[in-house]
Amino acid sequence: MTIRVLPAGVAARIAAGEVIERPASVVKELIENSLDAGARVIGVETRHGGLASIRVTDDGCGIPENEVPLAFERHATSKLAAVEDLTNIGTLGFRGEALASIAAAASVRLTTRTAAAESATTVELEGGQVVRQSAAGAGPGTTIEVEALFSTIPARLKFIRSASAETARVRQTVDHLAMAHPHVQFTLKTDGRVQLATSGNGSQRDAVAAVHGAELAQAMIEVGSWTGAYPVWGLVGTPEQNRANRTGISLFVNSRWVQHRAVGVAVEEAYRGLLMEGRFPIAVVFLDVPPGEVDVNVHPNKREVRLSHEGDAFSSVQRAVREALLAASPIAEGEGLLSQSAPAAPPLAPSFEMTFASLEREQAPLPEPAPVAPEADAHAGLALPPGASPLSRLRVLGQVANTYIVADGPDGMYLIDQHSAHESVLYYRLLRQWANSAPEVQPMLEPLPMSLTPQQMDALGEGRAVLERFGLLVEPFGDDTLLVRAVPVMARRVDAAKLVAEALDDFAAKGRGADTHLSAAASIACHSAVRAGQTLELQEMTALGEALASELTPQHCPHGRPTVIRVSKDVLGRQFGRL
Repeated sequence: MTIRVLPAGVAARIAAGEVIERPASVVKELIENSLDAGARVIGVETRHGGLASIRVTDDGCGIPENEVPLAFERHATSKLAAVEDLTNIGTLGFRGEALASIAAAASVRLTTRTAAAESATTVELEGGQVVRQSAAGAGPGTTIEVEALFSTIPARLKFIRSASAETARVRQTVDHLAMAHPHVQFTLKTDGRVQLATSGNGSQRDAVAAVHGAELAQAMIEVGSWTGAYPVWGLVGTPEQNRANRTGISLFVNSRWVQHRAVGVAVEEAYRGLLMEGRFPIAVVFLDVPPGEVDVNVHPNKREVRLSHEGDAFSSVQRAVREALLAASPIAEGEGLLSQSAPAAPPLAPSFEMTFASLEREQAPLPEPAPVAPEADAHAGLALPPGASPLSRLRVLGQVANTYIVADGPDGMYLIDQHSAHESVLYYRLLRQWANSAPEVQPMLEPLPMSLTPQQMDALGEGRAVLERFGLLVEPFGDDTLLVRAVPVMARRVDAAKLVAEALDDFAAKGRGADTHLSAAASIACHSAVRAGQTLELQEMTALGEALASELTPQHCPHGRPTVIRVSKDVLGRQFGRL
């Protein structure tokens, strides 16, 4: 095999295949050039998924006549001058490959005019080479028409999906660019039909409404935090606005639509305890990072970025989104609990008593009830500081089915799931211990040996440090055996071997990640909490309610189940014919 230099045309087409993966790639590159040119109005038109034609028009600054042919030369750009500039990228495009790659993969016509020019300039290219240039009549700005995409690279067409699938990808691309730049008016037409139209009025919510619909956008929660390492802002959906996949999560770094695993996980973790497992949020989240701390030059299409301080980015996003959710999180309403179709309740006996039997505790002890001031209500109550949680002052009445605590509130009846509520209290207690590196530890009288699977042994490498920070002290003992030497105080009566095995299985399934300690905390809390069906005394129920109300997010357990449901006075009144 002889080493030789590839012909320029072959090299150009190979490079074009790297940068231009599909029609949506062309649309993205052309719109980013328009944005860098200062455009305030951008129109996109496609036919047959963009394979037949793509047309992008803008009102940007335009290209001077003498620079038009140069714009299609490989590595020609107006956005970089020296290698040092790569450490301070402030534009969306900069690699100098987009126009050259597009021209190598299709027939291209560009018409452009600067504000100072008397007329526009039109240039046509075939196979990456200029075949015609002439003066034309057009307003300031630039229009690029791309036809017969991949006609020069037929092998690429084998990997292109149907026209409808490519149309959907183009729509997704324009949607995200429109949300990233609400001050720009976007229009997208596919096969003559308008698919997207934004106002360009600068409102983030209006831009999101154009993409996701006005009803969903109106209900989304505003995020705005400048207290973390990096500013974070945007809109996130309520827990009720969720999907079965991650397609609703849109991430932007310095207004660039990107994929970044840590930032995406941070958004998901902000919803931990608010969404059921297997459900994912809808979120439009922006992260602002100093240009010198983000590398956007790690992939030809610039969809992936690398952050210098990934941990700071994770914590900034997770904290900002979580705080916004908690501030807006309501208590679940029990509007449909009492319905006319529900089976009739058995008749009440002439008289009855509500008793509270004591039971030997097999789970973590419930919190001690707060002392009641002499002037306080004679009934057991949940006295909360103003604004501590959505729960107001409640008066515990008793249990239903040894599973749900019934409480009277100023605006209706509250039902508390005792297991979910206790699990939530213990979960956040564990996270505070984790943050302070101060676990509450109960040493075992004798080390507990347990056998591990090969997968669990592999997971122990990372999992051991996580478990020990929660007070679950373990020690390898041979090839497949582990000794459990201490457990968290709250889990002192829990099956420690089962708890460790479950945590290691979870580590093995998820792999290394920033959220492993959250999963461990959820597992420990779940095992340690009182169970459904367990009888509680009135004092214990009151203590649990007080502990739940003192949390910042008492409405859900770590697995997303509600801890509290309210049946309002209005609902009760309607059922009894009082309204």
